Amino acid sequence: MTRKEWLIAAILTFITIIAWVIFDVIHTRSQVEIPQKTKEVMEPISPDFDTQSLESAP
Repeated sequence: MTRKEWLIAAILTFITIIAWVIFDVIHTRSQVEIPQKTKEVMEPISPDFDTQSLESAP
């Protein structure tokens, strides 16, 4: 490859990387924030079974 072809390849690579970074930043900024109420609802449930409540039931 000649010097001019290397320069063209380098410029195209640079433009591609810059576009990639810009689109990634735009994508990151446009992600939806999960409301706090939804985060509370999504908390895991305790796997422990409460046998004491069953024993005290009539």
